[in-house]
Amino acid sequence: MPTNKTQFNFNLEYEYLEKMRFIAKEETRSLSNLLEHLCRKYIAAYEKEHGEIILYETD
Repeated sequence: MPTNKTQFNFNLEYEYLEKMRFIAKEETRSLSNLLEHLCRKYIAAYEKEHGEIILYETD
């Protein structure tokens, strides 16, 4: 099934990765879904404090 999501790789300490895997399993989520969920929550909190982030498309 096609997706409109962009792949993104980053480095993370092994301990954090394993703890995130644990949390994802406890919440019946995939690790990827958990990380996306946490990003959404962080962005919402940031925008609540600092205002909406406006993204401009570039060609």
